[in-house]
Amino acid sequence: MAFDMTGAHMAIADAGPHGRFEVNLERADLRARLMHEGSLLFLALAVLALSFGMPALKSSHMWVSIPCLFKTITHLPCLACGLTRSFVQTAHGHLAAAFEFHLLGPLLFGLTAMSAIYLTVAVASGYRVRVAFAPGTRRIAAWSVLALFVVCWIIKLSVMRGGW
Repeated sequence: MAFDMTGAHMAIADAGPHGRFEVNLERADLRARLMHEGSLLFLALAVLALSFGMPALKSSHMWVSIPCLFKTITHLPCLACGLTRSFVQTAHGHLAAAFEFHLLGPLLFGLTAMSAIYLTVAVASGYRVRVAFAPGTRRIAAWSVLALFVVCWIIKLSVMRGGW
């Protein structure tokens, strides 16, 4: 493990079995923060706000439901079917119902909330954390996330018939 701290840049690097990764703490100017972290913060806050506000929007007929194209064609739920309803249920504290709609919903809702907190701190403080993975490590992470969604999808199709 190497550690380097110079000025407004701190780096920690480690060589693992699947390649190398690097964690950097950077100080960015306001424009760069607003372009990157600010836009992601807006997206995370919009997702959280809609999760809390969707029942009120639906009850006042201000929400347009867009049908899932995959489900319309195949009559089967897609890998993400139920995530919106799971987020809404999680936002309102109904975790059992949230897990019934999508097994990853409460976890992803929590990650979205934690991301919003991190992004708020990054925009306000000027410091951001950059994690750079080797291409092989990124590929393994991407395939692992896809595999996790496929496993949840198979569980939904075989066991959780009422959740969709």
